[in-house]
Amino acid sequence: MHERMGCALIWIWTGVLVGALIIELATPTALISVWFALGALAALLAALFALPLWGQLITFALVCVLSLCIIRPLAARALRGNVVATNADRLIGTTAIVEEHISPQKWGSVRVQGRVWSAVSMDGSSVEPGTRVRIKAIEGAKLIVMPIHGPKGEEHV
Repeated sequence: MHERMGCALIWIWTGVLVGALIIELATPTALISVWFALGALAALLAALFALPLWGQLITFALVCVLSLCIIRPLAARALRGNVVATNADRLIGTTAIVEEHISPQKWGSVRVQGRVWSAVSMDGSSVEPGTRVRIKAIEGAKLIVMPIHGPKGEEHV
């Protein structure tokens, strides 16, 4: 009885492994299921060494989580090489004036170099109109800003 169940688990883990690899190969550079493939491979090895089902499931889960935590950041850095710089990048580090209230629930707007941009606060705080802010980053079509606070309204970075 145990032998048949062990054989069935080997086939199940093999099926999960093959299925995850097919999905991964069908979506190149997307990294959708590589962690499941690695987890299934580890669980398959655990099944071949006759670990009980609970041991195989724990092995699968641990390897999936570990590979996600290790591979995803490495791949994100490697795949980010195709980012094209734009003229908007020159706004990072400059100051702007809040025109429309920025709140954690709603984007506001800022004026920088004569143009109005959508903006959100970097730390999620509310920022009132008229406040000077420093542009810290650009995400899509919105600016990520931080209020400039200092003694007597002086700027600091």
